[in-house]
Amino acid sequence: MGTIKEGINGPFRGKAGSVIGSSWRKINYIKGLPRFKKKRVPSTGQALQREKFALLNHFLYPLSGILETGFKQFTGAATGRNAAFRYNYDHAFLVEDGEVKLDYPALQLSHGSLFTAGDEKAEVDGDILYVSWNPDTYGMGGMMDDTACIVVYDETLEVLLRNDMTAIRHDGGDQVRIIKDTDAHSSDLHVWLFFADKLGRHVSKTVYIPVEHKLNP
Repeated sequence: MGTIKEGINGPFRGKAGSVIGSSWRKINYIKGLPRFKKKRVPSTGQALQREKFALLNHFLYPLSGILETGFKQFTGAATGRNAAFRYNYDHAFLVEDGEVKLDYPALQLSHGSLFTAGDEKAEVDGDILYVSWNPDTYGMGGMMDDTACIVVYDETLEVLLRNDMTAIRHDGGDQVRIIKDTDAHSSDLHVWLFFADKLGRHVSKTVYIPVEHKLNP
């Protein structure tokens, strides 16, 4: 049974016949009950789309917090993660011999007009990943105290090693301890960097930083 609020013409919540009333982000919705159909084997195209959908959602889900900042200008009636999903979906995948993989360098975790830093680098030395950038780009579409949003993902272990906003633009860099089981393992690290102003209203685009490995003598 649905509950009517604000009079006969107001929104209602709950089930009434074949529809359901609900509210999300202060917007009232009326949805029809789902119709159950016999299960059908999906076509090749449908199966591919479902795999893409699941793959991108699985990657973005633990980044929900940082995506609220990275896609803030698109979060009026959607979450940052949903906005990021829509923004990335058309260019987020590599398909080879029917196998779907994420195109990590193509992924954007933010979208905005704030300046990036330039001279971005990422280097592994032992079990430490050093991420650096030019600290002197403030005053050119950025400020000294812009927050640096660093994301580090281990493709082999499928875990996030870094997903926070603790450094600032003027620091010029930060470091991340990595999980290193084998010498070859760290080659599967992926690093992204973007900046946000201190109020979180403006962001830069995301820069993907290829990881280099320091050669010890």
